[in-house]
Amino acid sequence: MVYEMLGEWQKNALGQLLDQYENSKTYQRTNKVVQTFSVVPSRVFPEYDSDFTSIDVIHDFEQQMGELEQEGLLTIKRQNQVMEKLVANPGKWACYYEVLGRKGKNQLAREQIELYQEYLGIHAMLDCFCKKQIGRLEEGKKAEFPIEEARGILKLWKFLLENQEEILERELSIAVLGDSKTWEKHYRAKVCRLLKNYGDFEELLQGVDDEKEVSRILLEECQVVPNPSYVYLKGDAELMLADGQKLRIGLDLPVAFTEKTLKGIKKITILASRVMTVENLTSFNRLEESDFFYIFLSGYHNRLKQMLLSKIYEENKRMEWFHFGDIDPDGFYIIEHLRKGTGIPFQPLYMGISILRKYDSYTKPLSENDVRKAKALLQQGKYTEVMEYMLREKKKLEQEIVSWLEKG
Repeated sequence: MVYEMLGEWQKNALGQLLDQYENSKTYQRTNKVVQTFSVVPSRVFPEYDSDFTSIDVIHDFEQQMGELEQEGLLTIKRQNQVMEKLVANPGKWACYYEVLGRKGKNQLAREQIELYQEYLGIHAMLDCFCKKQIGRLEEGKKAEFPIEEARGILKLWKFLLENQEEILERELSIAVLGDSKTWEKHYRAKVCRLLKNYGDFEELLQGVDDEKEVSRILLEECQVVPNPSYVYLKGDAELMLADGQKLRIGLDLPVAFTEKTLKGIKKITILASRVMTVENLTSFNRLEESDFFYIFLSGYHNRLKQMLLSKIYEENKRMEWFHFGDIDPDGFYIIEHLRKGTGIPFQPLYMGISILRKYDSYTKPLSENDVRKAKALLQQGKYTEVMEYMLREKKKLEQEIVSWLEKG
């Protein structure tokens, strides 16, 4: 028999016997008795014992097993001419590996350990993950991921930790994996889960439960986005560009910058008396009070956007700083995130009990998630009056209706 021409039943039989051997004390060399390894025919061919299986098919199966016996790869135990057991030949394990194209469990473990060792010393997150996998392998356990999948995960993870510029998700996929869709199809969820489990993002993700939102936040923190994100600015201000040019903007002359182009702004001098960050673009477009300078951060407030806010704050400390968002627990979590990320004493605006009462007919009921988040803020002693009102009335409000009807 030519090994390369093995049938599926033959591969299945040898594979199951080899699996038994690799999971045994014999393989680990800790056995105290001689072990034998066998499999019943129905484990290889489930219909073997069925009264409805064609005699020709059964004959074909028995013939394939007989070929393995003739090659000395296994022994068939029979009773009344019927196969009862397929018993491995312990002197032929090397042949098993050869004909199945498999590497030994110990060899694979050594290769995986070497892979994880390559990524030690790069970052604390990677160190923690890799040391855990090495420990599992040295104890004879499986690593969390197969070696080829682990190879891709580690390359992606390293790239994300070292990345300093905004990159689109498909660009990341091509740059690291050589294909524009592999990242999203096979790696995105796994890598984001690892970032969450091994990274120090607890405060960043406080109050965020949706897995898609968690992934988006984590990736934006690593400057990875589906499409370029923009920061929108409007109000009375003067921008100094890196080449010395000055750009004057106003309420009727808003501008939008990508994160990359933001780096080319040397200075922003705000001539209005107050600054407001706005959660939603619709409200940003609607608001037009002359004494406000408005900033719409377009999505998650990652560290680059926070650095921009901090820079503006340092250059314009005389300003009052406000945030206007949805009047729900998430809106207040966003304020907390802005405060922690920038050190700016943001105050909520148009987000109090009076607004909830004024636009009561437009309110929506709190979800279970909203209730849980509101209670968490209460336990922290934050925004107690509005949180107690929301819980008592079981109501929340989207900011778009407020910006439309208030009209400055």
